[in-house]
Amino acid sequence: MELNEYSYGIILYKKNSSLKFLLLKRSEGWLDFPKGHIEKNETEIEAAIRETFEETGIKINPDDIDRKFSYSMCYKFQRGNDMVIKHVKMFLSQINDNASIRISAEHSGYIWLDYNDCMKNLSHENQREMIKNVYEYLNTRK
Repeated sequence: MELNEYSYGIILYKKNSSLKFLLLKRSEGWLDFPKGHIEKNETEIEAAIRETFEETGIKINPDDIDRKFSYSMCYKFQRGNDMVIKHVKMFLSQINDNASIRISAEHSGYIWLDYNDCMKNLSHENQREMIKNVYEYLNTRK
């Protein structure tokens, strides 16, 4: 059977001396961004803010989300006998350089990586393509 799932999250970055992105270490061994499933009666942005808080402990104000950027991707994976079609939409927000991070139990840690290290360490091509789009957007923004 084919199942559709919808997840929303926020690409968190800080820009002190250099641009760095927050990545969460999954217990399965790869890096990921804070994201998760939408709940009933939530908007996409509300789901992204809630999931980001649950997974990082960082509370994002809706006004702090860059409304000019979002990135959508879709991919498939097998879960038991089901083919899952995952629809993901990510938003973007800059956070304070000294923000305190408290990860959820579904993650084993976190890391801040610059663009080049993201491209080297992200396991999935769709994640690398997303971070490339974010990087280009942030570097062309005035």
